[in-house]
Amino acid sequence: MNARSVSTPGKMIGALIAFQCFILVIIPYAFSGAPPLDVVEGLVWAPHWLIGTYKHPPLPAWLIEISVLLTHNVILGPYLVGQLCVALTYWLIYQLGRLLMDSIRAAAGTILMAGAYYFTVPTLEFNHNVIQLPLWSAGIVLYAHLRQKPHSWLLWLGLGTLGGFGLYGKYTFAILLVVLFSLSLFEKQTRAMFKTAKPYVSMALAIAVFSPHLIWLIQHDFEPFAYALERSSNGPTSAPLVFVAAQVADHLPMIVILAIVGIRGLLKAEQLPKMRDDLIFLRIITFSPILLVFTLFMLSGSSAKDMWAMPMFNPLGLWIVMELGGKWSLPQLNRAMVTALALIFFVGVGFIVQAIHPYADRPLRSYWPMLEISNTVDRLWKERTDQPLAIIGGTPFVAGLAAIGQKARPDVMIGVDLSHSPWLSDQDVKKRGIAFIFDHDEAVPALCGTAAFKTTITLPDPLIPQLTAIMCPP
Repeated sequence: MNARSVSTPGKMIGALIAFQCFILVIIPYAFSGAPPLDVVEGLVWAPHWLIGTYKHPPLPAWLIEISVLLTHNVILGPYLVGQLCVALTYWLIYQLGRLLMDSIRAAAGTILMAGAYYFTVPTLEFNHNVIQLPLWSAGIVLYAHLRQKPHSWLLWLGLGTLGGFGLYGKYTFAILLVVLFSLSLFEKQTRAMFKTAKPYVSMALAIAVFSPHLIWLIQHDFEPFAYALERSSNGPTSAPLVFVAAQVADHLPMIVILAIVGIRGLLKAEQLPKMRDDLIFLRIITFSPILLVFTLFMLSGSSAKDMWAMPMFNPLGLWIVMELGGKWSLPQLNRAMVTALALIFFVGVGFIVQAIHPYADRPLRSYWPMLEISNTVDRLWKERTDQPLAIIGGTPFVAGLAAIGQKARPDVMIGVDLSHSPWLSDQDVKKRGIAFIFDHDEAVPALCGTAAFKTTITLPDPLIPQLTAIMCPP
């Protein structure tokens, strides 16, 4: 794609979106044997349209199921919805930029985000972090409009609706809501509105939208929060200072784009007037979320997963452009565009290289042979009973693969008991039977009867461990 053929900044953002969607959907789809881990987990929950799960709020699982219903493909659909989320985020960042600066600088601040790690590699695994990208940007854009039109009922109602809906994506959306609420009290034009009913109706609407899930949380003793606390104290998490350092590292490729554009030229460019209030707004909205998270972790003594900050720096490119203060030319914007496209292309190439030459002791989840696993489990089941395979349990990832690789997706029981699978009961298991599959050796689960049959499955890829299959007929 020739960036010089794109005549306007808006069209350039459209070209960036189209290129990333093409490269990061088609290449992963062509070289994947299975969906990534979080997608498989979402596909386990998706058919049941749950209002809540023991781990997360339900919006990503709903979108995964919709994508599969539309594409009829459990691999293509989630890749597509992930990149559509990124596309919407680019567009929203550009819209935010247009509220604060001219179109060329708005496009420059948007294009810079293609150099952020969070906008490419992690978006290949659609999950709660990816859905936060457009939700976070939408909240900021709505508030940015509200700063200019604080008397608008429509904007207050829109912000309230998004506030409640965003929490269905991930609970950390509450961090943005806290920041926006604080900003609305800090900025004179929105603070005056607290003498009217508008902000209170907005907050009430947010609670009303979120109330179905809130009721579920109360009924289930806030189980997802207990899960999050457990993850922050166990597993691959980072101490607060390491967490912040990781955020810096994840955005370093943006410097490559700036270097190709010419940092010296940007610093020497004609300085444009800076709207002090807008610059302060960008500083607060870009950095206060991560400072708030850092403070909370320091005070609590807990640690965090680096990816939890994925949507928090969406306005970073716009802030860099405004802070530099210089005028951007179209040739500079073209150079930024070409560099951004190259970075995106290299991510696609990296996916191919990793598929052909895996660097770890196990292949990434996307390279597992889903169809071979599901066909083998189905064959083993049919050898033991003439009943259709209706329920699969075991290690969530491989059990999920065995289920979603079938034409008629069986229900999946998470683990070896029913504690995290409310869509199933003891009677269901007794009546329909269950096939267990694990990525390690495992004893026959207590749910199985005396007719259980245990065997192993060896796959052609030597990097994939031997699987244990246990057939438990009805």
